[in-house]
Amino acid sequence: MIAPAEHIAVPPSEARRSVTFVPPDGSGVARIVIDRPDDRVNAIDARLLENLAAAIAAARAATPRGLVVMSAKPTQFVAGADLGMVLGASQADAERASREMQRVLDELAALPFNTVAAINGPAIGGGLEIALACDVRIMAETPNARVGLTEVRLGLMPAAGGTQRLPRLIGLPAALEMILSARQLSARRALRAGVVDEIVHPAGLIRAATDHAMRDRKRKPRGGKRAAERAATWLAPARALVIRQARSRLLAETKGLYPAPLRALEAVATGLAKGMRAGLEAEAAAFGELAASETGRNLTALAMLTLRQRKAALAGLGSPRPVANLGVVGLGFMGAGIAQAAASGGLRVRARDRDAAAVAKGLSTIRELTTDAAKKGVFDRREAARIIGRVSGGPSLAGFAHTDLVIEAVFEELETKRRVVAELERVLRDDTVIASNTSALPIGDIARDARVPERIVGMHFFSPVHKMPLLEIVRPARADPDVVATAVAAAIALGKTPIVVADGPGFYTTRVLSTMIGEAFAMLGEGIGIEAIDRAMTAFGWPVGPLQLVDEVGLEVAGHAGETVSRARGISGPTIVAQLVGEGFKGKHKGGGFYIYDRRGRRPNPRVAELLHVAPGPVTEDIAERLTLTFVNEAVCCLEDGTLRSAGEGDLGAVLGLGFPPYLGGPFRYADANRQSIVALLERLAAAHGERLGPAESLRSRRPFFEL
Repeated sequence: MIAPAEHIAVPPSEARRSVTFVPPDGSGVARIVIDRPDDRVNAIDARLLENLAAAIAAARAATPRGLVVMSAKPTQFVAGADLGMVLGASQADAERASREMQRVLDELAALPFNTVAAINGPAIGGGLEIALACDVRIMAETPNARVGLTEVRLGLMPAAGGTQRLPRLIGLPAALEMILSARQLSARRALRAGVVDEIVHPAGLIRAATDHAMRDRKRKPRGGKRAAERAATWLAPARALVIRQARSRLLAETKGLYPAPLRALEAVATGLAKGMRAGLEAEAAAFGELAASETGRNLTALAMLTLRQRKAALAGLGSPRPVANLGVVGLGFMGAGIAQAAASGGLRVRARDRDAAAVAKGLSTIRELTTDAAKKGVFDRREAARIIGRVSGGPSLAGFAHTDLVIEAVFEELETKRRVVAELERVLRDDTVIASNTSALPIGDIARDARVPERIVGMHFFSPVHKMPLLEIVRPARADPDVVATAVAAAIALGKTPIVVADGPGFYTTRVLSTMIGEAFAMLGEGIGIEAIDRAMTAFGWPVGPLQLVDEVGLEVAGHAGETVSRARGISGPTIVAQLVGEGFKGKHKGGGFYIYDRRGRRPNPRVAELLHVAPGPVTEDIAERLTLTFVNEAVCCLEDGTLRSAGEGDLGAVLGLGFPPYLGGPFRYADANRQSIVALLERLAAAHGERLGPAESLRSRRPFFEL
C-alpha cells in the first residue's frame, strides 16, 4: 500500500525539486511526484520540465514493475504551462520549448513498464498531456477535478503531443470537440469520453493507481470506443469528412480572426495522415508561430491579467470582512442569477421579492440554473442539491439581520433603490455591506439619504450572471475602504473577475458601451443601414452588433442608461430609442425594436428610417473601425479622469464584460499596438462628424499604457 500523496516522504536532497523520483516500494511500483515548490497549481516551467526529464530517466534505470505519476498538491495535478514562459517568447524559442516538452513526454510514453497517471485535481493543457503520455489514467471524483486542452483560448494550441495522443486515445470526433472548443471535462464526463480509464473516491486514488501499475500491461490506444469513432480516426475518407466539417464550423465561428483552432486542426490531420512524428513536427511549428503572433500574445496577456486580478483588485483597499451569509433583494432573472452564483460559491443566501409568487418564480429559476449546470458537468448532482439547499426566500426581510452582505437587484430607478436601502437599514446590522446592482445610476445618489452611506457600494453584474465572468465594483467617494474590499472578496468568492472603478454615471462599462451605441445611432441618422452596422461589427469580432444588443437588452433599459451617460457628458442623447418605445417597440421580446422578429427570423424595422427621416445611402467609411475607436477613445478618457485605476482593468472590463474582440487584447493593448493610426483616424472622424470623436490626450502622447 502507498501513502496518500501529501504524506509521501521526499529525500532531503530532493526537497527543492519540482519533480521527484521515488524508488519502487515493496509492491515494485515507483512514483514520480510533481510538486513545484513555488507554485500552488504545478504550472510547467523550465525547471519542472528539466526535473521531470531527470525523474523519467531515473525511472527507466530503476526498472520498476510499474510507475505512478502523481502530484503532491492535495487537490491539484498540473495546470499547464507557466504563461510567463510563453508571453514575449520569440517564434524560435516557443518552437524549441514545444519540441523539448514533446521529447520529455515521448520518453515517458516509451518507458518499457506500465505507467499510470493519478489525477487528483485539474489536469489542464500540459497537465493533461503528461497524463496522456501515460498508459492509464485514474481520476479522483471531486468537484474541482477537470481535464482539458484549453490552449486555443489563449490563442495557442497543445504543444506537448496533445494534438497527436488525444485523437489516438478517444477518436478524432471527440478529440476535436475537446481541442477546438477548449472544453474541460469533469471526472464522469472524462470517463464516458474515454479520456480516463477509471474514476475513484479521492481517498482511494493512490491505491487504485498502484493496483493498475502492478497488474496492467502496456497497450496501444484504439482511436475510440465505438467502430464509427475508430473509422473516423483511421480511415482516410471518413477522416477527411470529419476534418472538412470541423474546418467549416471553425471558419463560421471565428471568421478567420482566431488562427489557433485552425492550426490545431491541421496538426491533428497531419499526424493521422502522415504519422505521429510528422504530427509532432507540425504541432511544434504551429505553436511557435502562434506564440509569437499578435493574437496569441494578446490572448495570453489577457489570461495573465485575469489570473493576477484576484490580488490586483484588492490593491489599495482596506481589509475585507468575512461574508458567509448573503442577502438578495429582487429575484428577477438577474437577482436569481446572483443568488445562484453566491450559493455555488458556498454562501448561504436569503432572498426577498415583492410577494410569494415572485419569490417562488425566482427560486424556480435558481433550481433550473443549478440543475442545468449539473447536467453540463459543472458540478455533480450532490453538490447541485447542496447549492439549491443554501437558498431560501420570502416576501419580507426576515432573516436579513444575519446577513454580512446584501445585494439589491431591483428595477433600475433611483427612488426605488433608495427606498430599498432605507428598508434594509432598518433591519441590518451596522456592519453589513449594502451593494447596488445597477448599470448606470451613481452609487452616491443611491446612498444620499442612507443612515450609514459609508457601507454602500456598487456591484454591477452582467447578464446572464452564470455565464458572464466580470463583476464591476463601484467605489463611491464616501465608501469605507474595508467595505469596497469586502465587495471585491465576495466577487472572487462568487467566481467572478472583479474590477474596481470610481463612481459616476455609467461607471466604466456602461459609459463606454453607451458612447459606442450612441455613435451607432448617429450613423443611422446619416443613412447607414441597421444591418450594415451590425454585420460590420460582428465581422470585426464583436459577439453581437450594437443595435441587436439594444433589442436584446430592451430599449427602455438601454435608453435609460444612455440618457444617464449623455447627461453626464453634457450632450443630448439620441431620440430614436424613445420614439420607438413610444410606438410600442420595446425590444426583442416586447414588440421588436430596431429589428422585427417573427417566424422568418429578424429583419430591419422600416419604422426606424421613417422616424429618422433618412433614406439609405452609400457607406463611405469603415463602420466597425469608427465604432470600435469610439469605444477605445472613451475608455482612454475613463483612465484619464480616474474612473479606471489601470489600463489592465480597462481591458478586462471591456473584454470580459462587453465583448470587445479578445484577439485585439482590449482597448488599451489595441491602442498601444496601433496608436499612430488610431489618432490619425480619430482626427479625420472628428473633422467629418464632430469634436466628440477627437482623440483623447493620452492617445496623442507616446507613452504606452503597458510597459512593452
